[in-house]
Amino acid sequence: MKKFFSLFAALALLTGAAHAKLNVVASLPDFASLAEDIGGDKVKVTSLARGTEDAHFVDAKPSFIRVLNQADALIEGGAELEQGWLPPLVLNARNPRILPNAPGHIVLARGLKLLDEPTKLDRSQGAVHAAGNPHFNLDPGNFKAMATTIAEAFSRLDAANAPHYAANLKRF
Repeated sequence: MKKFFSLFAALALLTGAAHAKLNVVASLPDFASLAEDIGGDKVKVTSLARGTEDAHFVDAKPSFIRVLNQADALIEGGAELEQGWLPPLVLNARNPRILPNAPGHIVLARGLKLLDEPTKLDRSQGAVHAAGNPHFNLDPGNFKAMATTIAEAFSRLDAANAPHYAANLKRF
């Protein structure tokens, strides 16, 4: 009887692992919503910022470190949008899956043509976005490219569900 329960427990663990959702953390609610659209029921998505917060000045709460530590993927805007608060959280989360340049670190600005890219950096003019305007999520025309970036990343991280992500991208 003891062997039966051990076998049953092992099968339950294996079944749960096979059906585990991709744990995704997004820096902003816009990105979280997009991840939910592409991931559907195959992902669990958490947004660090609230919709009422300025994306440049989110309060970096210690609880965010725990959330990031357990993430399979991190979606951020990039282009220095979250520069003031997200990098220290990622570093302190000690999660190799979401470190910069890791497969689970998804930067949506990559591949987009950003507006207002300065030809000369001159801080005397006030705050300058060195990589261009990081508020590309305000242009609805950029959402298809952002959705594609997310679908491609999810497919790399969770190859078994790649057809699901591709179908959701097509519907999007």
